[in-house]
Amino acid sequence: MRALTKLMAVCASAAVALSACGAATSSSKSDEKKSDAAVVLHDAAGRTVELDKKPERVILGESRQAYSLLFLNKENPANKVVAWGADMERTAPDIWQKLIEKFPKAKEIPTIGSVYTNDLSIEALVAKKPDIFLITLDAYEAAKKSGLTEKLDASGMKYAVTDFRYKPLENTTKSVSLIGQVFDVEEKAEEFNKFYKEQVESVLKKGSEQKEKPTSFLWRAPSISECCKTYSTANFGSMLTAVGTKNIADDLLPGQEGGLTPEQIITSQPNLMVATGGEWGAMKAKDDKVGYLHLGYNASPESAQNTLKALRSQPGFDHLKAYDDGRVHGVYHQFYDSPYNFMAIQAFAKWAHPEAFADLDPEENWKNFHKKFMPWEASGVFITSVK
Repeated sequence: MRALTKLMAVCASAAVALSACGAATSSSKSDEKKSDAAVVLHDAAGRTVELDKKPERVILGESRQAYSLLFLNKENPANKVVAWGADMERTAPDIWQKLIEKFPKAKEIPTIGSVYTNDLSIEALVAKKPDIFLITLDAYEAAKKSGLTEKLDASGMKYAVTDFRYKPLENTTKSVSLIGQVFDVEEKAEEFNKFYKEQVESVLKKGSEQKEKPTSFLWRAPSISECCKTYSTANFGSMLTAVGTKNIADDLLPGQEGGLTPEQIITSQPNLMVATGGEWGAMKAKDDKVGYLHLGYNASPESAQNTLKALRSQPGFDHLKAYDDGRVHGVYHQFYDSPYNFMAIQAFAKWAHPEAFADLDPEENWKNFHKKFMPWEASGVFITSVK
């Protein structure tokens, strides 16, 4: 009887961690089940994906997912990629140019269609015989609505979800870890994630502690999108809020992203405005009078400055006080959808609270990141401010 009492006491103690004595048995069975899979992935959509072997053939739904591979495998970032989306060449031609100059074989990788243009064929994916298909969170949500995920499931194809776009503060390191597992470079993923946290966590903490919260507006891709596309609680919008600003879009948009009218922006008079830019000469609308903001590996300080100042030609924007106060800034658009977003977070913090972050040097940190992780040195201009 005493032995039984003692056993019951042990079980009661263990229940704190395991819920019940039987949980140990259940946990063991669970661990045993997990051990049957060679790779277990936990993706950005909250799914668990089990693979019976380490992947050797991978399809990237977007070629921009290879941003992570540039530092995870800088000797051969396209290794194991058997097909990918055609998006990088069109939307980030400066990165694409550097990629194919350094790794010419990357240009030979076949491209696939897109969920958004309804030309992503299940048959074409299956024909590549992938061990896994990586899809972005926004594409995954669209695929669920279109019925594409049902077709993927029916085909038996394994797929996992990454996200740097919707919830970057939550999913950046999670997605880098997943990609590291898929490409069998987990140690490099851990190394980057350690660096990323060092770059971001203290900045977010200090930014959130600031008592004064300037109002902000994020102008998404001037000239490439009609005025004035922006983000509220997602993407760049969430980053601006996280560093201690009040994003005017939060009260003006019904969803995570959308457009504001110039009148709404002028009425709001944001304390600081941030426009996004890139290497977009080929995408610019021919009849556009405002022009796009030139940023990226091919931009010069002069081209970045001149194009940022030119944005004031947007009708009505000459009434924005932020220009006169020198609080109009530019940030490289591709930071919105990549693990390089630490650069944007640091720039936003410094622009929002220049005194509190007087010692923070995002550009120097960007250069050091290239020296340590990237297959090429830093060049060009990725952030700029009206002077």
